Amino acid sequence: MSGTASAAEEQCVGGLNLVEPAEDYPVVVRDPGILGIGAGGLSETGDMPQGEDEVVIYIHGWVELLTGGAKAQGATVQQALRNAGSDIATMAYNYPSSSPNWWGQKGGAEKSGRKFASWVKQYQEENPDTDVRLIVHSLGARTGSGLLDELVNELGGEPVRSMEMLGGAMARDTVTVDGEFGDAIANGAEEVNNYWSSADNILDEILQIGEFGTEAVGAKGAPEDAETPDNYNDIDVTGIVDGHCLYYDPKEGCMETVVENFPEGFQGGGDSGGFFDDWF
Repeated sequence: MSGTASAAEEQCVGGLNLVEPAEDYPVVVRDPGILGIGAGGLSETGDMPQGEDEVVIYIHGWVELLTGGAKAQGATVQQALRNAGSDIATMAYNYPSSSPNWWGQKGGAEKSGRKFASWVKQYQEENPDTDVRLIVHSLGARTGSGLLDELVNELGGEPVRSMEMLGGAMARDTVTVDGEFGDAIANGAEEVNNYWSSADNILDEILQIGEFGTEAVGAKGAPEDAETPDNYNDIDVTGIVDGHCLYYDPKEGCMETVVENFPEGFQGGGDSGGFFDDWF
């Protein structure tokens, strides 16, 4: 597993066009404890977006400290969105993820998503006219799925507009109707889009080694013969993305496709004119 972490570091720092974040780039941070043990409360840094039409919350994956950091990754996602023609406001969630213990971090990622759900619910209540979208990468797919389940099924909050999964480091069957996160996906977002690439070699290493041969939803999509929630979509970006951290690369990633596939409605870049007000 340490070899996988090293490969991720080389690819995600050396091969990704990371953006230097502005000092006031907004991040919600979960107290990391010691190597993720005893992780606790949430704090805010930077200038949190308020009163926006929409906001994207980016959630990073495993070994965040070795892959550029949550703040820089969030700023990179923002630049990729700008390059795709969207000026939607963005922020990042930084949860403990840098222990080399894959199995511990897998469970910790979901717990961190559930912890973050209370913050998202409060943000929605304070910004009732703001649509929240999640863009989640790698292990962050599990964080985002835990967030959706806690937000709607446990806290009774409103679903987010969409969750865009980039190279999701979860088993393929977790997104099915009867899967681990089937209810979370069905109830927690208006739409969930899974961007997968069979050229994502890091996922093969993480899931094939760490999960004893299990294939990742980010490498193959949901099982072909399984039923998925009506709001779930698999999108093959193998022809665009040939590395685990390149999904959100501003120059060669798939963010233009992500923006094109946002559920219909306001996507940044101007006034929606109220055209979709009666749709949602």
